Amino acid sequence: MLKKLLERLTTPVAELDHRRLREFCSVRTDVMPIGELHPRQEAAVVGEITSLRIVPHEGSPWLEATISDGTGSMVIMWTGRRHIAGVAPGKRIIVSGRGSPYGKQGRLRLLNPRYELL
Repeated sequence: MLKKLLERLTTPVAELDHRRLREFCSVRTDVMPIGELHPRQEAAVVGEITSLRIVPHEGSPWLEATISDGTGSMVIMWTGRRHIAGVAPGKRIIVSGRGSPYGKQGRLRLLNPRYELL
């Protein structure tokens, strides 16, 4: 017990948060870990929104959220939206759709996914 307390006191808060998120996401059996997704694979993932921004785009802006589940992260984009009620950094969400690679790193992105706030 003392060993666990000492570990919690000496471990950085970011690492503890990362562990809690991984544990929360691993309990869900109906989703895949983000780190195991492949491009153009239909899947559902659960994670925490780590960042949110509005991306200017021709005609109308896009709402972009980055979600993480402890195994990886991905970008979710809703076209033509500036705001979605309940979607905010720190919130947990399930999203589903077909991911596509984008950017220099080939990071996965979901466009207009189905989602459920937790």
